Amino acid sequence: MNHLPQLLKREYWENRGGFFWAPVWTSIVFLFFTLVGMAFAMWHSSGKFNGEVHVGVPLKQLVEKIDPSDFDKVGFGIDSGLASFWLVIQVVLFFVLFFYLLGALYDDRRDRSILFWKSLPISDSATVISKVLMAALGAPLFAWVATVAMNIAFLVLLSAFVGMHGINPFTIIWGPAEPLALWAKMLAIVPINALWALPAIGWLLLTSSFAKSKPFLWAVALPIALGVMIAIFEVFESFSIPDSWYWQNIAGRILLSLVPGSWIWLDDGSMIRAFERDGPVKLMDWQLFAGILASPSMWIGAVAGGAMIAGAIHFRRQRELAD
Repeated sequence: MNHLPQLLKREYWENRGGFFWAPVWTSIVFLFFTLVGMAFAMWHSSGKFNGEVHVGVPLKQLVEKIDPSDFDKVGFGIDSGLASFWLVIQVVLFFVLFFYLLGALYDDRRDRSILFWKSLPISDSATVISKVLMAALGAPLFAWVATVAMNIAFLVLLSAFVGMHGINPFTIIWGPAEPLALWAKMLAIVPINALWALPAIGWLLLTSSFAKSKPFLWAVALPIALGVMIAIFEVFESFSIPDSWYWQNIAGRILLSLVPGSWIWLDDGSMIRAFERDGPVKLMDWQLFAGILASPSMWIGAVAGGAMIAGAIHFRRQRELAD
């Protein structure tokens, strides 16, 4: 494990386009369209640059007057906007990690660079674990930093717009919003997502380690085909496993648990109600996180993911070249 820091650096430099530049360019593009949308809304409303933009309540209402109760609406709107930036980056992160893991152990067998790496005093265990750590923690932390930077840029942009209308942004924007609490909870989600995503990380690495060709088909088609077979057998009442249970607990976990926050299905609907009532800061409640961590599904999946990672290490030792 003494080589682990160097292996993590290797993973970053070989995949920095996905880990670093993908969230950065996503942030830039999203901010650009946000700016265009705000400018268009203001221009379209009145034909000049003093129209109407919503920040929880219409901007005109902030110019004229604002009731104390409207501050909650403003905070809700701004926090929801900040959370939407996070969601966009998380969608990009899912695709980056999915294809990174699929090729993580397959690509170096295909291009024969595995022969070089095996000539070094680096164990297969360390190599695989470095890829697990980068997918589970490294890339999500890069995404979190990009989210915070994009949120700050958005708040500065919004402050400039309201300042153009003679409104104090520190009172109207920075006061009602709770960016620090939101960022802290987004950061706390990273290790929770890492545990939850272990089945998908393990399955994709296992597929990448044993597939001699087309790892995508092995990773996706195999669980889907099995699910279809279970559904057919269930129709004829010749199989005891409900297909809904399989899709949720097996196929869903090994294919989609990389989606950040996909553990939301464990909730009874209270999370959605909390968002509608209190906004994203209250949605990501510390007690909710504790409940997710105490869920048997979380730890059963983590054990299964660990077993598949061990399988990936085994196949890494056995298989040297892909066809």
